[in-house]
Amino acid sequence: MPVNTLPAWTRQGDVSNNGTTGMNQLVTAAANDYTGAGANNSLCFTADATNGSFVRYIRFKPGGTNVASVARIFFNNGSTQTTAANNQFFDEVSLPATTAIATSATVAIEVPINLWLNPGFRIYWGLGTAVAAGWVASVIAGKY
Repeated sequence: MPVNTLPAWTRQGDVSNNGTTGMNQLVTAAANDYTGAGANNSLCFTADATNGSFVRYIRFKPGGTNVASVARIFFNNGSTQTTAANNQFFDEVSLPATTAIATSATVAIEVPINLWLNPGFRIYWGLGTAVAAGWVASVIAGKY
């Protein structure tokens, strides 16, 4: 059996939410599509431009009181997101109705990814229905 002579070691950890507008971007508007091309889908991760990245999981956390919805996750090949052919529908997860109160934590939902992304590939996500307080998607990954 051949031996891996080029092991991949994480150069830098990456906890990101939206590389263009900063951390803690709560999403409230519905994208409600299965192509990833909708205007209300949000960028939550961009792989390292040179060596790509390994994505462990995406963690969804509500920003307060919301109605039930769904989060749909799409991989993008690094090209224009509004062109459906550049996106792949990867997964979806139900987001429960949430009530924010001072004496109890709100739910956190983790979606395992465990995949290498090619250099410059991106992850977008969108809500199925609009919500009041919003959800944030945090990506836990490593850049190489």
